[in-house]
Amino acid sequence: MKKRIKLVQTLLKEKGDYNDKIDGLVGPKTLSGIAKLNRIESSWSIKRKINGAIQVFANDKKIPCKPIDGLWGPITQEAYDQLCEIVFEKKAPPIWRPEEVDEVNPNDWPKQYTKEFDEFYGEQGSNLTIIDLPYRHKFSWELSKSTQRLKCHEKVASSVITVLENVVKEYGLSKIRELKLDVWGGCFNIRPIRGGTKPSMHSWGIAMDYDPARNRLRWGADRAHFAKDEYKTWWEIWEEEGWISLGRSRNFDWMHVQAAKI
Repeated sequence: MKKRIKLVQTLLKEKGDYNDKIDGLVGPKTLSGIAKLNRIESSWSIKRKINGAIQVFANDKKIPCKPIDGLWGPITQEAYDQLCEIVFEKKAPPIWRPEEVDEVNPNDWPKQYTKEFDEFYGEQGSNLTIIDLPYRHKFSWELSKSTQRLKCHEKVASSVITVLENVVKEYGLSKIRELKLDVWGGCFNIRPIRGGTKPSMHSWGIAMDYDPARNRLRWGADRAHFAKDEYKTWWEIWEEEGWISLGRSRNFDWMHVQAAKI
C-alpha cells in the first residue's frame, strides 16, 4: 500500500496539488490533493481514495481503467503496474503482441480480429445473455460478495456452463474453493486489451478471468498459480470446449481464457 501512496503523491506533485514529502504516508496534504481529483467520493475510505486516485491518473495518461470506483481488480492492477513503469522507471510499458498459435478448436471458434470473427459474434456488446452458473463465483475485487449469474455472449453460454459443470464434477466444491477456481475476475466488459489498443475479447463477452491477484497479466509460469500442476485438469476442461488459455499458449495473462483463436 505504501508504494501506491507514493505513486499518488508523486502524480499529485506533478499536477501541482501536493507539495510535501513523497513518504508513502497519508496525511492531510495528500488527502487534500486527492480531494481535488474528479470522481473521488468524500465518503470513501482512505484506501479506496488512494485506489480511486490511481484510476483517475491512469485514465489521464490514456491507460484504460474504468470505472472510477476505488475498488482494486485486474484492470486497476494492470493500470497501476503501467503507471509505476512510467513514473518510477521512466519508460513506456510494453504492448503485448499476439503470436500465431495453433490450437485444437472443436467448437470452431473464429480467429480474433478477423472478418469471420465479426460475422460470428457481431458488434461489441451485442447478442448477450444471462446464464446461471453451476457454482457461486466470488468477485475478485470484493471477495465478500459473490454471484451465481453472469452476462456473456449467447454463442458461448452453453459452453461456459458445460465447462463449469465439468469443473464441479472433477474437483468438487471444496477443492474449487481451495484452488480459488471460484474467484472471478469478469467476463463482459467493453474495453481495450490491457497494455494495448485493440478491443479486448471481454468486449464481446467471450472471455473469462479467474483469480487475477495470483495470475497477473505479466506473470509467466514461474509465478502464476494457474501454471501449477494442480490446475492442469482445469485447463484441459476449457480446452475440450475449444477455449484458449493465454497462459498455456503464450505464457502470460494466466487468469484469462477466451472463445477465440489467436
